[in-house]
Amino acid sequence: MSSISTVPLLMCGIVALSGCQLIQQTRHEQIYDPTEIAAYQLPALLEGVETVKSFRQSRNDETWFWTQLENNTYLPGENYVVQIISRSPFKQPPNMFSFTVPEGDGQLVYNDIGPYQQWTETREGGERCLIARQSTRGDNFWLSVFTHYCTANEHQDLVWIHQLKPSLLLEGF
Repeated sequence: MSSISTVPLLMCGIVALSGCQLIQQTRHEQIYDPTEIAAYQLPALLEGVETVKSFRQSRNDETWFWTQLENNTYLPGENYVVQIISRSPFKQPPNMFSFTVPEGDGQLVYNDIGPYQQWTETREGGERCLIARQSTRGDNFWLSVFTHYCTANEHQDLVWIHQLKPSLLLEGF
């Protein structure tokens, strides 16, 4: 075999290798503006609590839903239910909601979606607050639900969270 016949073969190998090196993949993050939705369009339906507005936002492979609840206190960062459909469960709500779930074990409770943890506390001004975290697995997704709700009404029942139900729209994920 002559060295002249190996030159084209060598050139093809160099071109193939350099072509692989020139390909560059960039990952684009797709975040869409929040859209106001009706309460029946949430993955988990809220009953027994007054809502103000609900929103949906797509972020790459995740869909975020959040509902602003009626607020009769002046405490910051409260009265939201955040629901996230994703490939893996969330341990904390996203930072934009300005509340976190306590690190310690909460009280284990059940609703129609499944088990969840809840924490309750009474603040200096007498406001009672409920924080809850729930994660449940579907066929191809996880639903993570976070609740932060405070009320100054001592007669306001905090058990409305026991009434969360999966929506029929959840079957579309």
